[in-house]
Amino acid sequence: MRAAGDLTPKGALRVSEILDAALRCLARDGYAATSIQRVADEARLHKRVVLYYYGSRENLFDAVVRTLGDRLFDRLEEALTGLEEPADIVATGYTELWAAITTDRALLVAWFGLRAEAITDPVLQVTASYLADRLRALISGLIDDAVGRGRVLVISRTSLEVLIVAGTQGLVLDYLERGETPELQAGIRDFQGWLTTVSTPPRNRS
Repeated sequence: MRAAGDLTPKGALRVSEILDAALRCLARDGYAATSIQRVADEARLHKRVVLYYYGSRENLFDAVVRTLGDRLFDRLEEALTGLEEPADIVATGYTELWAAITTDRALLVAWFGLRAEAITDPVLQVTASYLADRLRALISGLIDDAVGRGRVLVISRTSLEVLIVAGTQGLVLDYLERGETPELQAGIRDFQGWLTTVSTPPRNRS
């Protein structure tokens, strides 16, 4: 894969065009059907041009996942900046996250389609973990901020991080399988409610 710093302006444009084409293919056709050839056709480029810049299908999807993940979590971090109350953090975080998930099909496909493929393809495992790793890093930073302000966790930090990541991914999976149902919305509200109770304010410290 060509490093960004090695690209000419024309090369940077080509990379952007290929990435945009891959996102459109992912959203429309799904992961399994998005081949290098299909991306090349979508970008109106020869297949060898895509391979010149990305080297392989795995490298292309690594770039796609990192682009989607950075776009989502940079936006989340910006939305959460300055918030201190758990209820505000939870409400804002889930509003932003859910808006992205329900409007960006390429993100959904990358998050779950690629993860499913990675079970049998070790080359894809690091790429498939990127979104969860960024979610975990965001959660870890929020916990650091809360503890730094004197809040006390009522369960272990490790368990809390695991439960938030697993719960969030589970809710997204339910959305993928059944759509935006009243039951899912109730589950999201209950999960948000639980998240506001996982720490106590400093005055409650024993």
